[in-house]
Amino acid sequence: MTTAADPTEAWIAADLYDPSSPNSAERLELLRWISSLGISIDQMVAAKASGALRSLPGDMALRPGPRRSLREIATIIGTTVESLNDIRRASGFAPVDPDEVAFTPGDIEMFRGFNNAAAIFSRDELLHFSRVLGTSLRRIADAAGEMFLLDVEAPLVSEPATGELELAHKIHDAVLMVESAIAVFEPMFRAHLEQSLQATRRARGDSTDYSTIPLAIGFVDLTGFTSQTEQLSPGEVLDLVLTFEARACDLVADHGGRVVKLIGDEVMFTAVDAEAACVIALGLLAEVGADNAPNARGGLAYGSVIAHGGDLYGETVNRASRLADIAVPGEVLVDGEVVGRADERHFQPAGRRQLKGFREPVALWSLTAEATGEL
Repeated sequence: MTTAADPTEAWIAADLYDPSSPNSAERLELLRWISSLGISIDQMVAAKASGALRSLPGDMALRPGPRRSLREIATIIGTTVESLNDIRRASGFAPVDPDEVAFTPGDIEMFRGFNNAAAIFSRDELLHFSRVLGTSLRRIADAAGEMFLLDVEAPLVSEPATGELELAHKIHDAVLMVESAIAVFEPMFRAHLEQSLQATRRARGDSTDYSTIPLAIGFVDLTGFTSQTEQLSPGEVLDLVLTFEARACDLVADHGGRVVKLIGDEVMFTAVDAEAACVIALGLLAEVGADNAPNARGGLAYGSVIAHGGDLYGETVNRASRLADIAVPGEVLVDGEVVGRADERHFQPAGRRQLKGFREPVALWSLTAEATGEL
């Protein structure tokens, strides 16, 4: 028998609970716990429809707190719904109905921060920063989600003795650990910002030109990657890519450089010094070649680049990319600026080549593994 305050009948009507099922007692306890967290029947129904009822408490714990609409938030912080939607769109989120009650207290503080920044930065720069921030955080979120599903949820689901109530609690407890992950972001961001400012100042020297910055640009990619991966399982392909990316990140960091992009079988990196860029490129070729993996090849160029939104543009970037494209496996091609600035390295003339997109042939050199000294 149920009382007026007992939601059991409502759960039965919503097809959330079947008293005749073998696990009815455990399902009832699960629903009671979910309900005690302030989660509505409509939210339960939607989660059950997508097979995520046991994950619902953890999902809700990701963004806790009472919800408000975008229209309410605009009034609270003194801006317009259109401005908030512009920030959301630039950050990679789909538009929502202004009256949909979907935003947490944390969202309000985020919007308030953007609104305060609008008093200092131009609208275009703020939206561009939002795009950079959104795409970067989405990649971090995807990586964290994959790690959670593979290392936490999958092992729990595979345990036959784990009931859905226990599983829901374990998933919920694991999600709460996101607070620990978030605590990592601020000190790491501050350290990266300090390093970025120091490297940029060192590269600029006494220059007052803030439109460009002189840097060594490097590209290294795996050759024969596509043909080899046709013979590998998805897991083996993933191991190959992750090993390459790990070695690239470690080598670049060891020599004070910066990884700009990782695109599967290719890495783009920068270094303030041409010498360091040479060491990074040669080191990566040597490490890749030691494993019977696809050989690697690279291209290095030095010159002024346009830095914006965490990315780099300009002729120097294009030249380095083209050099990597025409290098043979096991070779690093460089331009004259790198040769003139990397005194510790030996180079062999590689002739003048016509590079795609360049009007005149470019004089090139091949970087050898020999050196008169080491960093």
